[in-house]
Amino acid sequence: MEQQLLGLFQQTQDTNEAPRRAAEAQLESLYANSGFPVALTNIACAQELPLPSRQSALTTLKRFVLRCWSDQYEDFQGPLLNPEIKQHLRPKLLVLATDDQRKVRGIAAAILGKIATSDYPEEWPELLENLLTFINGGNDAATNGALHVLNDVLDEGLGEDQFFSMAKQIVETLYKVATDEQRSFSVRSLSVCTFKSCVDTLGMMRGSHGTEIETFAQEAFNLWASFMTSVLEAVLSSTSDENAKGLVTLKIQVIRTIMQIRQHFPKLFEQHIEKMFGATWADMARSKDLYVDEFVHDAAEGRLVDLDPLPYSLDLYVLEQLDFVQSCLGHRIVKENIERAGFAPGGASPFSQMVYTTIALSQIAGEDSTMWEIDLNVFLSEETAISANYTPRTASGDLIMKLGELFPVQTVESLFDHTQRIFASAENTGLKESVLHLWDQLLNEYAEMGRPIADGIATSLLGYIVAAIGSSTEQQQFLRARGYSVAATLTKAMYTTIQDKVVELMEQSIRASTGDPSVIVQITALRTFQKYSDSVPREFLLPLQPNVIAAIRTFLAGKEDDDPEDSQDVLTELVETIKCVTTINYAAILDDSLRIGELLFSIGQNGIGNYHLLSIIRETFDNITEGAPDIYVPVCNKLMPIITQMMDVDANGVENPLNGLATEILETILQNGSSPLPQGLVATCMPRICRILLTSSESELVQSGCGVMKEIVRLDCAQLLGWRDASGKSGLEISLFIIDRLLRPEFSEAAAIEVGALAAEIVDKAGDQIGPVLPDLLRAVASRLLTATLPPFIQSLILVFARLVLKQANDVVNFLAGLMLGNRNGLEVVMSSWLANTSYFSGYEEIRQNVMALAHIYNLQDPRLAQIIVPGDLVIPTSTRIMTRSRAKQTPDQYTMIPVPVKIIKLLVQELGGSSEVNSTKFFNSTAADFEDDDEEGWEDVDNQLNIPGMSREELLALGASGRTSRQLDDATYNTLASFFKEVSSKNIGDFQSIYNTLKPEEQHQLSLLR
Repeated sequence: MEQQLLGLFQQTQDTNEAPRRAAEAQLESLYANSGFPVALTNIACAQELPLPSRQSALTTLKRFVLRCWSDQYEDFQGPLLNPEIKQHLRPKLLVLATDDQRKVRGIAAAILGKIATSDYPEEWPELLENLLTFINGGNDAATNGALHVLNDVLDEGLGEDQFFSMAKQIVETLYKVATDEQRSFSVRSLSVCTFKSCVDTLGMMRGSHGTEIETFAQEAFNLWASFMTSVLEAVLSSTSDENAKGLVTLKIQVIRTIMQIRQHFPKLFEQHIEKMFGATWADMARSKDLYVDEFVHDAAEGRLVDLDPLPYSLDLYVLEQLDFVQSCLGHRIVKENIERAGFAPGGASPFSQMVYTTIALSQIAGEDSTMWEIDLNVFLSEETAISANYTPRTASGDLIMKLGELFPVQTVESLFDHTQRIFASAENTGLKESVLHLWDQLLNEYAEMGRPIADGIATSLLGYIVAAIGSSTEQQQFLRARGYSVAATLTKAMYTTIQDKVVELMEQSIRASTGDPSVIVQITALRTFQKYSDSVPREFLLPLQPNVIAAIRTFLAGKEDDDPEDSQDVLTELVETIKCVTTINYAAILDDSLRIGELLFSIGQNGIGNYHLLSIIRETFDNITEGAPDIYVPVCNKLMPIITQMMDVDANGVENPLNGLATEILETILQNGSSPLPQGLVATCMPRICRILLTSSESELVQSGCGVMKEIVRLDCAQLLGWRDASGKSGLEISLFIIDRLLRPEFSEAAAIEVGALAAEIVDKAGDQIGPVLPDLLRAVASRLLTATLPPFIQSLILVFARLVLKQANDVVNFLAGLMLGNRNGLEVVMSSWLANTSYFSGYEEIRQNVMALAHIYNLQDPRLAQIIVPGDLVIPTSTRIMTRSRAKQTPDQYTMIPVPVKIIKLLVQELGGSSEVNSTKFFNSTAADFEDDDEEGWEDVDNQLNIPGMSREELLALGASGRTSRQLDDATYNTLASFFKEVSSKNIGDFQSIYNTLKPEEQHQLSLLR
């Protein structure tokens, strides 16, 4: 078969499609042949064969393994390979994973890593011992391959027993390789990287084996600590040769491993923090000059990784250093050492040196400056912090903010001291821009926190800002732009101190936005009004509002020849500026000379498909209509001609590209409307909305159209009922046609996501008129629930019944109980879907209605509800094997089965306090109680926040709770639930006491808080 396969591999490279496809089909047909994987492996092992043939064999074998090796794999198709052949192939693959040819070794290691996830330890118990044998006794190539496989095994997760039985041997073997200076830097670095995976595994197992893990981790860290410190202390004199690059790679892996130890075992790290912080800080201070020479003065290529792939470029090492230093600053030992050394200026203290190093590393990299000059979008993405490109400049900004958080006065004084020295000397403009960039970061943070700086420093700093603004050469464009930016930030932070200069600063920004030769300066000057509009009193801003809008028009006129696709970030910032400037005086939307509405739509015309840009345009109209209710009718009169023009089709029946945006803005305007709506608005809107909802299948367009119609019903159902289309059909009749279309099973759930809300609104507001067709409408909604899968869509449908239950619960239950949907009862269909999705409901009003409706249903004590069995609590797996993502996919969640009334009580308890928040808070607090005294006693910044300036631990927990924390803030819902539980408990409604006894302890505890 080997010769046959070699021929087929050659044919798969044929440039002619027919023989190539025939060869691929023949290879496919061999998957069922048990000799196929053996032959592939034999070819891969044949070192006398050309490398491409061996690679082809391994690549094909990799696909075969994914499809046929184990039925646990996501891509498994079968047939399942028999155990004897597996046993034959494993040792051969292990040899291939240590082959001298890197390309062979890499593919074989990947195959083995995958096999290990299914076979170890049950079918391949000797794997780890085999790997350690290769790591200990092999050459660098063999060790490299074995380390890759070991890394895969550790990352995928081992059973706790298997890991414990080998952990000591693994750690010692890795240490031996890492410290062996006869080994290549590549292998030593990979060994450290694998030790980092061991630390992660230990951290995951810590909760169930606290004492044993702590003891072992202590031994392991004691073994590695001096080596890791020595690597951090190693002097990096250049990065030009391979050895220097290898040392950088090793340093990066060491520092990343230390960060993992700090994360999982802070107490252990604390024992060595002084030496490791000192070594890292000293090396950062030394390497900053290398970094500046290579990446600032020159334009060295950064973010480089080798074939393993491990990073080796200096910029990535500097990035790790900055992050490590920042992470250690909050520790008591480090902070006390800094304070003990003092804060002498001019580089005479470690603190002053650290601030200067931060300034040096914050300079614009040469590669970045070139890119920013070419592409304004890239510049803006960095300035607005939306870029995923985390660089030393970004990290330096984070570090200065951390210093400002811990040493607020001293940081300002030291940064100002260096500012004076830099501006007084012949330093290049890069350092001047850099120090102002850090002021930008620090002042913005201080402004958000309400923390002022000394008036004298603020006044003097303004002088340096004015000097930066006054720079005039092309090479100084970044310094000039930074000057305008910091001027606005200083105004935000210290308006009272510099208020007599602010109007002049704003006027300079307007002049620069149209007169400066650099577009970087122009756009920066315009963006300053995003801060000025929020910081300066309205009376000083009002005269400048028309000038800013005019400047934006001028800027856009100068960019007319640019491709809109290449200007999306620019357009976004312009709209953001318009949004801020309109808050000065919302009535400006009515000014015919400013034509703000037309301006926003013209920008939107160039941003079709840019969700972020269009969302800001929507927010701008939202702000106007919400912020100025007294001019709501004139605003409608002003905007409706523009909006309807965008919603119309042309003579050829082609949609306007802005139809979607116009419909969304119309929905936004109506959401802020009052009842009744302006006369004639419904007659103007409805023909266009009906055309969308009766003909379109575009998800977002239909959603918005449905939202418009829902708002019309909510605010002015009378106008809708009185309106008729060109054929004489009533508004109600057309509404029912629309609902019927959107409820059809073939219609997209995403598009019809608002149909339930529309139906519920019509039932609520037009109940008398809809009476005869209400049963048909409810039957259609219930039928759609049979196949609905998208939680927001299900919520929309359920709320139709929820709102009816609030008025006539018994009638709704009777109706559903008498309804058959195929072979299933309507009550069972609706209640099963309702209770399975309640936890995903969103929106204060929707959640309130849902909670009250469920309480009403429970109070019916209808025996038919108790006969319906639904999923209850998640059954937690008892396996001791670490649960990885891939393993979780192979093990579907299992639930207990409980009656509907019990499920309702469980859900209402969850809503009462949010059991998800209770559990996560309980877990967090227990973690803090368990570990803070022991592990984090020296971390002063861990007590109230998680190293994210301006965000408390509670806020972060709220972010992690998928938005459900907001339910705790709804007092009305909480009070309703509290009253419900007190009543059902005191009166034992629905045999509540028996249900209570089946609840989990945390659920019982939540109810006990009501007593």
